Amino acid sequence: MRFGSNLFRVFLLISITACASTVSAQDDSIPLPPPVSSGGSGSGSISGRVVLPSGHPVNGRVRITLSTIENPGMLSYTDNNGGFGFRNLREGNYTLEIVADRELYEPITEQVRVNRGMQVALLINLREKVPANSRPAGGVVSASELDQHVPALARKEFQKATALVKEGKTLEAIDHYKSALDIFPTYLMARNDLGVQYLKLKRLAEAEQQFEAALELDAKVFNPRLNLGIVLIEEKKYVAAIDHLTHALTIDGSQPAAHLYFGIASLETDDLPVAQRELSKALALGNIEYSIAHYYFAHVHLKNGDRNAAIRELKAYLEAQPNGEKAERSRSLLEQLKN
Repeated sequence: MRFGSNLFRVFLLISITACASTVSAQDDSIPLPPPVSSGGSGSGSISGRVVLPSGHPVNGRVRITLSTIENPGMLSYTDNNGGFGFRNLREGNYTLEIVADRELYEPITEQVRVNRGMQVALLINLREKVPANSRPAGGVVSASELDQHVPALARKEFQKATALVKEGKTLEAIDHYKSALDIFPTYLMARNDLGVQYLKLKRLAEAEQQFEAALELDAKVFNPRLNLGIVLIEEKKYVAAIDHLTHALTIDGSQPAAHLYFGIASLETDDLPVAQRELSKALALGNIEYSIAHYYFAHVHLKNGDRNAAIRELKAYLEAQPNGEKAERSRSLLEQLKN
């Protein structure tokens, strides 16, 4: 069974952004503790490894803080290879804050959902710190986007296209995006948004071409990278999609859409632990807007042979979105599972 079809209609992203924040100091005087227990009665756990931006192991300890609404912080440190673990966790939503060398790396915040008995495994890539004097007010954006001096005529065509999209006039919008690009071929946002319109129309080859062209202009922009991953899922090229979605998450790990699609692609490749991890993140970060992740969670449980868990997830999805995209399919599947 294939799960990705048509889902892009709900979650396509238009603007091009990236995230950054300040870094707090690491206290290297505290000895490395064993895996931390929450003190709860649950059997869930969160474990993982922190690696450098290159993917190589860290050389030294990194501070990890796990928190919930009830518990403001359980402090631990990685071992010298970046490994960490929190055990005996109750079911619920958890926040992980990862802080490495404050001179070199940005802090990272990960939202993780732990269901009853779930063993969550994470691989966390550190992100290099962006110099403060290079940050515009309101956050970090792509260098290409900052450097673009868009001609007035091209910007006018782009604005017309955006207005037409809001009116549902996709074909007319495409014409104006093309006009903007005829005037200014390196218009990054126009490339991405034109690709989105092609994706809506299922013109996948044309969408892929536009997203690839945007990434040639700047490989570190989030939305074209995410949207290319979505195209590849639609084309059933799941391994290639995972590569791009992994890259998107190294740019901005706070976006639930990237976690959702990473989870879907992992489900399709039968990498069920990763699918479960990423769908949990999509739910934790996106809340009810991303409740469709429950539908895919149901299929994870079915592949694991857990019929009751699948039924719970389908019911959770229908409760959140009784008229959602997968509602009819969920009701049909529930009837099959109850028989």
